Amino acid sequence: MLRGNAKSEDVDHDSIIQSIAQEMHYPIPVVKRVFEAEFSRIKAVARIEDYVILFASRRTRAELLAGRT
Repeated sequence: MLRGNAKSEDVDHDSIIQSIAQEMHYPIPVVKRVFEAEFSRIKAVARIEDYVILFASRRTRAELLAGRT
């Protein structure tokens, strides 16, 4: 991955994490921990990485709703 893309990915993650935290009224550190865990888990097995962020966002919301934080 190019360095520029890595930086862009970090910005995307930060904005998604902030959005989820605001939407669900959770502290950013909690959302970040859950999101990063889900993102890593999904990316490790993904054959196509185009939707990893989308799936990680959905799983993060589901985990927070279920109270498994």
